[in-house]
Order: sequence, then C-alpha cells, then structure tokens
Amino acid sequence: MERLQAAMTARATLKGWAEGRELVELVRAAHRAGWLDQLRSGATVEKLAAQGVPAERVRSVLDLLVAAGVAEAEADTFRLTPAFDALVEGGEGITLSSTLEAVDLASNRIALATEPVVPGFTPAEALVLARDWGVGPTEDARQLYRVIYEALPEFRDRLEQGGPLLDVGSGKGGALLTTLTAFPGLRAVGVESVPEVIEETRRRAENAGVADRVELRAIDARDLKDVSEFAVCYWAQAFFATEARAGTLARIFDALRPGGLLLVQEILPQQAEPTVRVRLDLLFHRQQGTDFGRSAEALAEELSAAGFADPRIAATPAGRLVLAKKP
Repeated sequence: MERLQAAMTARATLKGWAEGRELVELVRAAHRAGWLDQLRSGATVEKLAAQGVPAERVRSVLDLLVAAGVAEAEADTFRLTPAFDALVEGGEGITLSSTLEAVDLASNRIALATEPVVPGFTPAEALVLARDWGVGPTEDARQLYRVIYEALPEFRDRLEQGGPLLDVGSGKGGALLTTLTAFPGLRAVGVESVPEVIEETRRRAENAGVADRVELRAIDARDLKDVSEFAVCYWAQAFFATEARAGTLARIFDALRPGGLLLVQEILPQQAEPTVRVRLDLLFHRQQGTDFGRSAEALAEELSAAGFADPRIAATPAGRLVLAKKP
C-alpha cells in the first residue's frame, strides 16, 4: 500500500506541474485563433462560437481563462484582465508572442540538462532571449528609469550631460533605447555579440528616433578598442560567460575615462532558500556557462578585483544595483 500511495502522490505532483504547460498551450491556441484580440474589447460565448467552435467548448475555454486570471467575466461578456490586455497589446515592448517563444526556448533547454554537453544558443535562440528581456522605450518605461536614476544621481547627472554611455550586452536595447529617449542630449555605443540581435536593436533604434545618437557594434566586448572615451557604462553582466567576465571588465575599464562610472545589476533577489522558479532560471542560464544570479555583494567584490573603486550597492525599483568608479 505504501508504494502504491507514493506512486500515486508522485503522479499527482507531475500532473500538477503539467497544469501550467497546458494553460500556456490554451493561451497560445486562443491567441492563434484571434480570441484574445476579441477579448480585449469584450466578447460573448455566442460571438466566439460563430467561428465554428461549439458553444459548450467555447464556454469551457473562457471559464478556464477566467480561473487562470487571463480573463474576467461580467454578465455574459468576457474581457482580458488588465495585465493580459497589456501583454496582448504589446505596447510596452513586452509581448505575448515573445513571451511564448521564450517559454518554448526554456522548456527545450531544460530538456537538455542531463546531456554531457549543452550547445550554445543559435542566433535565432539568442534573438528569442533578447526579445524576452527588457522593455520598450515607452513613456511608462522612461518613468521607471527616471525613478531608478534618482537613486543614482551621479550616474544620472552624467547622462544629462550627454555621456557618452557605453552599453555592454545591449540585447534588444531595452535599457539603452529607453535611456536615450529619456535624455535627449545623450550619445551612446551599444555592444552585442550576436549580429542578428544587433539588427533587431538597430530597427528598434530607428523606430524610437534615436538612431542618430547611438552606434551599435556587433562584436565581442573583449574586442573593444576604445580608451578613455566614455563617462558611464552599463554592463549586462548576468548574460556573460564566466570565462569572458574578466576580459570584458578589463576592456570596460580601459574604455571609461578616469573617474568614469560602471553600473551593474543584481538580476535575482537573494533568498535563503531559492524558489523552484529561481532554480529553473539558474539552471537555464548556467547551462550556457554564465554566472547568472550573482549577488550584489559578489558583484561589488568582482568590480573591486578588476580595479574599480568605491563600489556602492543601491536599492532601486529594478532591484539592487552596484555602482563603481574608475580611479
């Protein structure tokens, strides 16, 4: 009896985990069918059933979406919740399509965890990851970054003075382009090793109207040749392989002017007992050889070891940031 009960408990646990994946697939199907777009303005069972799906099944889908927090119901009308309406609309640079692609990428990568060697990201996978991180250069994003920079007045002042800013590991340019739109006199250089990602960032820079103030380079950060050119730098350290960190910091150190400031971010809040979600994120990124999840304290020590002075940890709406100065 004990073994039978144990097996049944484990089976129930696995099926409980599968609930999330099944809901993701339901949301994907509703998106593909155009239902989520219709639910933005409100839709009834009858309206959605007019597309050929039996009304009883439409009702089951809508009831599930309500139970999962995707939609809400008022009388006979169903609408997306404000959170999912914003995601489907995608105006903040965070979109349902990019989120679903990132979910698929994570699932596929976690499935490789027991392989002796996990291959690096393909350019297409790197682009999926880049699209999933960061925000778009919207007014809401600018307001968020203004609050962040209020906690870092010396960094903000140099941005207001025009920089220039060096952005290392730009990804799709969420932080870079938002900062450029928030500071009209700022000039910047963005560095990203994947050409396909740089092309995405270049397109976004054009759309944001800042292409004339930013130079985007598709190079390994360790190949930077600039010397004493930049007033400030942001390094997206969490996405850099362990073996590339020292070389990248050395090039950043050279590229900054004396007295220049380097800013890095603690990506994951530090917890005595990490959640399953945090452990999955760590596994996903560390399979690529990165030190994803370093604490602010560890980052401060790393910057000191690279020659930077006076590292300071600041609490902001984006989590803990570390600011250090080139002597």
